[in-house]
Amino acid sequence: MADAPPPSGGTRADLTAILKDFAATVERVRGMALIGTCLAEEAHTPELLALLRERTVVPRRALLRHVLEQARDRGEIRLGADLEAAVSALLGPFYADYMAGRADHMGWAEDAVDLVLAGLHPTGR
Repeated sequence: MADAPPPSGGTRADLTAILKDFAATVERVRGMALIGTCLAEEAHTPELLALLRERTVVPRRALLRHVLEQARDRGEIRLGADLEAAVSALLGPFYADYMAGRADHMGWAEDAVDLVLAGLHPTGR
């Protein structure tokens, strides 16, 4: 698994910390340019995108899914919820805001977590 911020035990706090760490890492390594290059070269060098997925995408998704699984086991998330879709919904706002020119949207992680957790709540909040 990817390195993760130390868990707090709280679902919202842990998901938010993972997302903020993800964003900081992407920004630090000029990750959006790297992602764009890997996507642009996929037809010619598919191993670049495969390596990016293997080393960064899959481990980060696993961290988020693990927190969601723990929350489900504690009854905070309804049984049968699609956790892979939830992981995508947590990560998607970062990319969407970047493409919309809102890369400086400071509360994106908290907003994404609140929206996803509301949708996963057992009582449908």
